[in-house]
Amino acid sequence: MCRALLRQSMTTTELATQFEMTPPQMSRHLRKLREAGMVHTHREGARVHYQLDEAAVRNLGVDLLSALHR
Repeated sequence: MCRALLRQSMTTTELATQFEMTPPQMSRHLRKLREAGMVHTHREGARVHYQLDEAAVRNLGVDLLSALHR
């Protein structure tokens, strides 16, 4: 999921579909990432788009960022 959010912003429903989860399940995962400061959001109408915060990931270490870019 983090790799997908690094490449582009996505909605909860788009992520849930891609990873064969329900939107509520995905929402719980995204909430944890948001609380940790790992994703940022922007709203387009009723939809909330999530994007991985590359700077926050970079703070975790270059190895993690490199793995996500693969």
